[in-house]
Amino acid sequence: MHTATRGLIAGIVTAALFAASASAEESNEFWPEVQVHYWFNDHKSRAILLGSLSRNRDSGNTFQAEQGLTFEHQFTDYFLGRIGYRHGGATDGGPYNENRLLLEQTFRLHFPSKVIVDARTREDFRWLNSGFSVRLRERLQVQRDVTIADYTFTPYSSVELYFDTRYGQFARYRLTLGANFPLDRHISIEPYLVRQVDWVPTGVITNALGFILTMAF
Repeated sequence: MHTATRGLIAGIVTAALFAASASAEESNEFWPEVQVHYWFNDHKSRAILLGSLSRNRDSGNTFQAEQGLTFEHQFTDYFLGRIGYRHGGATDGGPYNENRLLLEQTFRLHFPSKVIVDARTREDFRWLNSGFSVRLRERLQVQRDVTIADYTFTPYSSVELYFDTRYGQFARYRLTLGANFPLDRHISIEPYLVRQVDWVPTGVITNALGFILTMAF
């Protein structure tokens, strides 16, 4: 089962890499983010407050900001859910403005060799400046704790597909490779790389370097 899962993910990633058009417009971005997690209910539930920016790495201009609050509850060892709100807006004078209600359902599977696979479905209900729409997101993520001496960190990789009701089809895929590094009991950092392809309405490829600072209490 473990080998089959790795083969499936490798096949999806390989197909996605070759699906991008060679003539698509490319942009390089930096996505810094800060999260504050407050745990309760014996670490079965938490509230997540976040703020993030999107910055063009070529021009150095910040063009978008997002803030949000999410509640998560772990119902069983293999299922957890989230509900949250996000607000996004342009910071460069552009027209983008979004209010978003999100729902998430994640099934967590444990495989041999301490490999964990998360199959997540997310529904974004979006009130944009251009009108209301819904975006369905299916993500498969693989992660495994790695211990060197007495330090443990968690590398991961994921592939995600987006269905957008504005276009009535799958409009985006995203490949992510990253790792979570605890600094102490309450603080961790998470650098990651993203390759994102939007083929509807026009071909755009985004290469992003992300960085998340998390404070948990």
